[in-house]
Amino acid sequence: MTVSLEQLRRCHIAVDLGAARTRVFVKGAGLVVDEPSAAAVNTRTGALIAVGHFAEQMTGRTPGYIRVVRPVSGGTVVDIEMAQRMLRHLLGEKLRRTLRRKP
Repeated sequence: MTVSLEQLRRCHIAVDLGAARTRVFVKGAGLVVDEPSAAAVNTRTGALIAVGHFAEQMTGRTPGYIRVVRPVSGGTVVDIEMAQRMLRHLLGEKLRRTLRRKP
């Protein structure tokens, strides 16, 4: 699918879900999210514990029931559910605050 120049001009939010970092750009506000693409999950309950920088710091320092996962590997989304949960968490409050500031 090709995207026309007019369609690109109408975009207000751009998401780069990379293997190393996740970045979100909002038109008029700039880069609002620039975090590592990592999430810490409790394997017993399935609860999301940490995302981004905090999850990256937990790598190798957690008990056996807490796993730090990278939902994107080699440019491919390998765990779509975890990628969705990670994006929701990263975008949640930051995106709401950014969009509220716009007149």
